[in-house]
Amino acid sequence: MNIESATENSSSLHGGKPRMGAHAGVEKLTVVEIGVEQLTPNPWNPNRMSEAMRAKLKVYLQREGFVEPLVVRAIGENYQILGGFHRWEIAKELGYATVPCVVVDVDDKRAKILTINLNEMKGQSLPTLLANLVHDLSKELVLEDLEKQLPYSLDELKDSLDLLKIPDGLDAFLKQEAERQARERPQILTFVVDDADVIERAIDAAKHEHGLGTRGKALVAIASAYLTSLEAPE
Repeated sequence: MNIESATENSSSLHGGKPRMGAHAGVEKLTVVEIGVEQLTPNPWNPNRMSEAMRAKLKVYLQREGFVEPLVVRAIGENYQILGGFHRWEIAKELGYATVPCVVVDVDDKRAKILTINLNEMKGQSLPTLLANLVHDLSKELVLEDLEKQLPYSLDELKDSLDLLKIPDGLDAFLKQEAERQARERPQILTFVVDDADVIERAIDAAKHEHGLGTRGKALVAIASAYLTSLEAPE
């Protein structure tokens, strides 16, 4: 990919802007350096990141730098971020003057679709293949160091390594299960509550009491226990 500097070659951005049309999949994409102060977030971005994951991302950028450009579109003299908002925020904190970007030429409708796709169209790691990768890395790095460099907690890394001890036949089952999950998107529940703290405490208690790995599984366990209590004879 060609790399140009927006600060040194402004004509490449404001004259013949290196943009990509909605159907220009065969066009050559150009990565350009754009000043962080010229970038603004879009108002509809649905992506949120936990503080723990944000801290990991900050360490990652400090260590590796930008290995993936932001995706932006021109709005007047500035550029609106369609993909890479969290990296842009952290780049400002780290004192970056410019960040690498790909500039696309899209209207509001296409911009919103692109924002969703950039956040959602991602593959899913097969558990056993991921476990093998973690195992290979653990030969050179202790798990505590891997926890700092990967988007997983220490418990998740340990669970991943435990998969290498699985009996024959379970590997194929896990692969089928991952493929099934890829076909069937999980249902996302959205609702408003008056006291979220009660729910969070109940979920945390269920996770620790029953060794459940995710908040979703804990919530299902709570709901199942409630339904069971309704069916129990008085």
